[in-house]
Amino acid sequence: MSDPRWRRAAAAALVAAACSRPQPAPAPVPAPDTVAAAATPRPAVAPARVAGTYNLQAIIQGRTIPAPVAPPRRGRARTAAPPPAATLQLSATPAAAPDPTASSTTQLAGTVALPGYTMAPRGRTVQAATWWPAGGDSVVVHWVTPRNAALALRGTVRGDTLSGDIWYTSLDSGAEFQLGTFTAVRRRTGR
Repeated sequence: MSDPRWRRAAAAALVAAACSRPQPAPAPVPAPDTVAAAATPRPAVAPARVAGTYNLQAIIQGRTIPAPVAPPRRGRARTAAPPPAATLQLSATPAAAPDPTASSTTQLAGTVALPGYTMAPRGRTVQAATWWPAGGDSVVVHWVTPRNAALALRGTVRGDTLSGDIWYTSLDSGAEFQLGTFTAVRRRTGR
């Protein structure tokens, strides 16, 4: 085995074997229509489809807001007042005063009442909010609290139901976290 000719012949055989392996086939090129369809985002939901008044229910840190109302007891005892209603109203008209802290320049008018997380002006029961379609069936509802925080309902529309997550953003630090989840069901209008 010390013969140099044998080593050269073995090396040449290994090189020839390596070069004679079939090369992998190139990846198929997708059809242009497929590439365009994948790159094109779905159009945003039409504002008129989402506009309306919704009954809002949120689950924040294991607490349901508003709390379910127990049926009144019979007798002379005073009953506690029911918790304030949680509502959401979305309009298809542009917001009169767009919110500069919102992440969209397309803002539509809305109002929200979420006990403990909204603060209505004196004499009102709802706080002003802005909302916008976020692509596909996604919608964002945004409002700022007097405590220098912004809250956002980020969800999807399915029929008459809007559901998703509640996000809290500190406007001082920029810190953001998920606060809870929500479901809003559109109220049926009488005909």
